[in-house]
Amino acid sequence: MKAPFFTVDFYKKRPKVLVFLLTFLIYSPLLFNHYVGDDRIIIEDNTFYHSWKNIPRVLGKGCIFNFQEAHYNYDFGTGKDSYRPISNLTYFLDYYLFGAKPYGSHLINISIHAANAVLVYWIVNQIFSSSVLGIFAGLLFSLHPIQTETVAKMSIRADLLSTMFVLWVFYFWINFKQSGYLKKRYYGGALAMYFLAVFSKETVFILPLVVLLFDLMLALPRPGLRSRGIWYIGFIPIFILFILLYFIVFPSPLVAPRIFHWLGGSWVNHCLIMGYIWCNYLINILMPWSVKAIPGHYCPPSPGIVSLATAGIGAAVIVMTAIACMLWRNYKECVFFILWYVLFYLPVSNLFPITNPMSSHYMYLPSIGLLIVLAVFLHKIFNSDFFKKYSQHLPNLLCAAVIILCVSKNLFLMEDWKSDSDLGFAWVRDYPADYQGYAMIGELYFSASDFKNAKEYLEKSILLGNGMQSDVLTLAECHVLLGQSQAAQNLLEQIVSRYPGNSEGYMLLIKVYLNLHKFDLAEDLLKKAGQYLSAQDVLELQHDMERWQSGRMRRS
Repeated sequence: MKAPFFTVDFYKKRPKVLVFLLTFLIYSPLLFNHYVGDDRIIIEDNTFYHSWKNIPRVLGKGCIFNFQEAHYNYDFGTGKDSYRPISNLTYFLDYYLFGAKPYGSHLINISIHAANAVLVYWIVNQIFSSSVLGIFAGLLFSLHPIQTETVAKMSIRADLLSTMFVLWVFYFWINFKQSGYLKKRYYGGALAMYFLAVFSKETVFILPLVVLLFDLMLALPRPGLRSRGIWYIGFIPIFILFILLYFIVFPSPLVAPRIFHWLGGSWVNHCLIMGYIWCNYLINILMPWSVKAIPGHYCPPSPGIVSLATAGIGAAVIVMTAIACMLWRNYKECVFFILWYVLFYLPVSNLFPITNPMSSHYMYLPSIGLLIVLAVFLHKIFNSDFFKKYSQHLPNLLCAAVIILCVSKNLFLMEDWKSDSDLGFAWVRDYPADYQGYAMIGELYFSASDFKNAKEYLEKSILLGNGMQSDVLTLAECHVLLGQSQAAQNLLEQIVSRYPGNSEGYMLLIKVYLNLHKFDLAEDLLKKAGQYLSAQDVLELQHDMERWQSGRMRRS
């Protein structure tokens, strides 16, 4: 007679299913969330992914997103500024299966994340020979609140996919090693997964080095370097192909020299901000209740050379190095996963002065290493004689308490990612000195025709340093619609002075001049702006001027 599927020792017999189902269940509220931020440009409003005929463009010159060159029918291409064909192709599947419905894209994201949790479980179980530790590590990774952003946003699916392929590389490589390097299908699987990973997101190019360290450090079956060295050669052609396509054939605007700049304006401040960002990530991983939804392209202020923050950064580096040295003799597995964290973090660490500030999704792949070490550390403490003397079940209860702590914060963050308005208010709450939350709320109020509140939030945004032309123009429109023409004039004159090619600014300012009966200024500005306006816009403004002037003549 077949044993029932759900038994008392279910977690022993069906650990992979347990990890997958718990992860999926906890993230299931995301199925009711809306599109947020860039999700609208990439999926909801983008007609590019509506037709399979556009697949060749994903693999060709049209892969790089350029908003100014986008078609008027909302075809924004891949919506990405890097060559990531594998992750971009999945958005065709989103539309084919679910249309432009957010629940479908969320379903795919959650499923990939749950699969990643299972792979983490399997790898930990293989290396540490402990199913219970594997379950704990898999759930700690998947349910930690630092992962919420990556799962909640469809536009950054590249992190989910590239991580999944990286984990599959290790799945195949471990099996290849355990077969004594004889079962070539595992070797082929590892190379195929590296190809898919590096063309899902470019930051995983360093993977072959991590595989080499894995072979050198971990006590799995390993022949000599000379006899196994030939197997590393297979990664080289894929790496060369990646370099060729990413930097030469399809160069990203992000690698152009013009965008290389120091965070904080100097290399000293850049280094300090790098350390400060890293320290914040470290705090978020070790203290999950501290995780917040980070505004897009958020860059924290420089902590200063002489400050407590700088001292904390230095202390964190020293402590982590000391821990790695102490673990080297008896816990080489933990040292490897610390190196996993460091190596996969380097490409997103701002080591190169590219616009790449702080965001939680950059930690999705690196955090696996640190969270596995944390799981091993906590599991060992909870299973010490100190806790076992109270109850044999206490170690498992303490592990469950850690997971519950992560879940409680995770559920709170899912609410913040529910919609643009929820996200905007969360940013205002958690980052009151950052302009992006105020700008997002202001634009939403404007779309809802609540011009008074829109003006309030947009003004606050601009006072905090928002220089986005679109937001400033929206604020000027609020002034016009609220009958505050003089305030609109002052703002628009600044816009056309700072951005002389802004046709929308010219049009709006001319109409403000007409509202204020400043016809001479309107005529002069129309002559000056003629080269930036379309023929239809010029005709429309000339018609408005004639109408206003004829009205003035009748009144006189």
